[in-house]
Amino acid sequence: MPAPRQNQVPPGLTQLSDYSDASSSYWPPGWNFHRFVHATAEDYEALSDDERAKMQAGFRNVLGEDGVGEMARVIWQEQLRREQEASSTPRPPLPTPDWLKTWKRFYRGRPWGFVAYRIGDTSIDHEEFQNRIKKIVELPFDAAVEQGHVADEIAEARSTFEIRWVDPEDNGSSESTEGDTTSPGVVDPVERLRANYRALRESDGFPPGLHLPLFLCASPGAMASVLDMPPSSQPGTKSPRWRPGAPFLLVVAAEDQQSPVDDETGEPSGGGEKEWFKPVFKAAAEVLAEEMWWVAERQITSMGKLTRFIRGVAISDDPSLENGDANDDSDELDDMWWSAHRPPHRMKERRRMLVRES
Repeated sequence: MPAPRQNQVPPGLTQLSDYSDASSSYWPPGWNFHRFVHATAEDYEALSDDERAKMQAGFRNVLGEDGVGEMARVIWQEQLRREQEASSTPRPPLPTPDWLKTWKRFYRGRPWGFVAYRIGDTSIDHEEFQNRIKKIVELPFDAAVEQGHVADEIAEARSTFEIRWVDPEDNGSSESTEGDTTSPGVVDPVERLRANYRALRESDGFPPGLHLPLFLCASPGAMASVLDMPPSSQPGTKSPRWRPGAPFLLVVAAEDQQSPVDDETGEPSGGGEKEWFKPVFKAAAEVLAEEMWWVAERQITSMGKLTRFIRGVAISDDPSLENGDANDDSDELDDMWWSAHRPPHRMKERRRMLVRES
């Protein structure tokens, strides 16, 4: 290799277009002048020390020491120009999340959210649990601010959002509701909670923004999913969806799903939504405000379709029985609801089936 040229600046090299692959006598494999100009810190770190040194020596060999300095100045000016152009280009408006659209249109200035019941272990620190679950459920508000939505607007939505905690023994009204089955004679704990929820919704002053076809339940398992989680595993605004082991609350359908009726016979028809419906299921706490609330409030889909791809669980007076169907061999990812849409792992299964059938 010829000795490097010293203190020589090739004439006329005053703008980026004056430089090219010929500006260096050596390029690492896969590199050229365009990649050099647009390289990131990670790109440089991926090169060995020897490759970086050989590329710099190649510049000095062609341009000389002063020429390399002039090239660096031209590249820096070009990068500065691109940054200024990017900062002056108006950004496209952010799409408004569906939950925020619904709140702004129907419930701005009024309470909105969920009713939730505490059941099971009375030794658990309910105040600590409620503080922790509140931070997790309100992660969509933090994410909206990070994404650039109006901070004051998000703060207003957060200020009126609530999880209204209720003890099952409280029927929500000073008067007994006709048909109230909260008495000890009702054995099914789900039906006892439903009766309580009906009484609460029919009481005076109950906020429409909490009047949903479902309610939440903090069972012993749900509380453990929050309180037993180490700090390093706490979810954040960038946590991936559809992951097992996320903190959750139980979601309970406010009414039993009625089977579709066959027009010919008048009898309930089988299959379809009747088989999809799960009266109780786990939902990831971090998507309750973002995904669950507006879908339930707007009744975007039926409860049967909402629970089509989720595994049901049990609520029992015996906490040891709080689990799914032991004979259910579905994927572990089916244990947790994240969205009304088909889960990604189900999409993959569907594609594999289509490939096999073709």
